[in-house]
Amino acid sequence: MKVCTNVLMLLLTALMHGPMLPVAMTVVVTQSAKTLKVENTSTMAMGEQKMEQKSTLTYNLDGTVAKNTLNSPAGSLDLASTSAWDEKTLVVTTKADLPAGQLNQVDHWTMSPDGKSLKLTRDVAVAGQTMAIKLAFTKS
Repeated sequence: MKVCTNVLMLLLTALMHGPMLPVAMTVVVTQSAKTLKVENTSTMAMGEQKMEQKSTLTYNLDGTVAKNTLNSPAGSLDLASTSAWDEKTLVVTTKADLPAGQLNQVDHWTMSPDGKSLKLTRDVAVAGQTMAIKLAFTKS
């Protein structure tokens, strides 16, 4: 993936099922020579109730630590992320301290050769539990 300055409007094409998981997601990714900014709007569902959550995270593309804070009705969460290129895949490693223990999350962002789709593979580990999430986005 070449470093470029553009805005990709990406719409989630993969649906996730389960309590309090996103049923829809829109992601806007803005990449410059130094940073990757990810604006996320997720629609969460639990039964018939739906709730929209928004977040903006910025990652440094030079390998230095990027600090972000996620805010929610339950409180805030301070994140520390580093990124590195593995050929054409951007690997972002994020850590946070939770009451249940350390959160470790590794994201693999891969753009298709034609620039029309993005795959995100996310491995999450916290309190001895692990989860793998795979998302596919299409440029709109």
